[in-house]
Parts: sequence; structure tokens; C-alpha cells
Amino acid sequence: MKRTCHSMIAAFFLAMILFPAATWAAKAYVSDPKETSLRAGPAEKYKVLATIPSGSSLEVLKPAEWIQVRFVGPGGETKEGWVHNSAVAAYPPENSFIKELQAENAQINEKLASLEKEKVDFVQREKDLAEKLKKSETAYETLKSGATNFVKLKEECDAVKSALVSAEENTQALIQENEDLKFSARIRWFIAGAIVLLFGWLLGWLTSRNQKKHRSQYTF
Repeated sequence: MKRTCHSMIAAFFLAMILFPAATWAAKAYVSDPKETSLRAGPAEKYKVLATIPSGSSLEVLKPAEWIQVRFVGPGGETKEGWVHNSAVAAYPPENSFIKELQAENAQINEKLASLEKEKVDFVQREKDLAEKLKKSETAYETLKSGATNFVKLKEECDAVKSALVSAEENTQALIQENEDLKFSARIRWFIAGAIVLLFGWLLGWLTSRNQKKHRSQYTF
């Protein structure tokens, strides 16, 4: 990292040698190790408007020995003034640059840690979903098997109900047939009894008649 910073600083000084101050970029940084003064005009005799910390970013409005710049303070206030060109550079100071890189590195590491955590969470969620899917498949197979058994049991139950209805119908038919047989038997017994009674009465009548004839023959 230090080697990179040194290379950038060397490139900056090379640019300062090869190009005049008028070709500076529109953005500059306070390179003074401590701080520099923002003045109301292009000389030290002018009033100090603000003190700009080292490494602060400036917007270059007019480059010269005294550079006209615009500075945005920590509270968001904007001030315009003049700073000497020896106090600014096209790149931030090495320590500020290193701090910025360290801050960016910390942010990157924080994002990386967050992404790693999200990755772990996604992996765990994937495992949980896979386990739930497996349980769902098992429950589905159980339900499917239970449904098949239910259909079979229902078919058996319907068959038993149909057989029971048929048996009840047969029972009612047998009961009716038995009642019909009993009624027929009663009629036959009644007719047989009537015939016996009639035959007895006829036999008695014939016997009584014969006796009357015999008596009339022996009477003089």
C-alpha cells in the first residue's frame, strides 16, 4: 500500500513539473501536514475566512500562485477564498490517502463480512427448505398411501353395505315367505278340520238313519 502511495505522490510531482498550474484539475486537496488558511484575497495580507484541515477536498475555481477555491465545511457550509498553491496538491496527503484507503478497506471488509453472513444465512435457509421439502414429500407419500387405503376401505365398506342391504332384502323375503307358509298351513288345517267335521257329521247322520230303519223293520 505504501509503495502505491509513493508512486502516486511521485506521479503528482512529475505532473507538477511537466504541466503548469493553470492545467490543474478542478479538484485539489490540502497537502499541508497541519492545516491551511482560506483567505479573502490572493495574499497573506487578506483576512482569514476559515482554517481548512489537512487532506480536505477543495474545488479549484481559478488556479495561480494563489488558488481561488470553494470549500465545503463539515457542517455543509460553503465558503470561497484563496489558498497558496504550495499548500495544495492534486492528490490528498499520504496519511490522509492511507486513512481513506483504510476506511474504504474497512467498508469493503464490513460488506464482505455482511455478504459472508448472508451467504451463511442463505445456506442455512437452503438446508431448512430442503429439510422441509423432504418432510413435505414424506407427508405427501403418507397422505397418498392413506388416501389409497381410504379408497380401498371405502370400496370395502360400500360392498359390505350393499351385501347388508341385499341380506336384509332376502331376510324380509324369507320372513314374508314364512308368513305366507304359515297362513297357507292354517288354511289347510282349517279345511282339513272342516272336512273331518263334515265327514263326522255325515257319518253320524248316516248311522242315525240306519238305526231308524232297523227300528222301523222290527216294529209290528
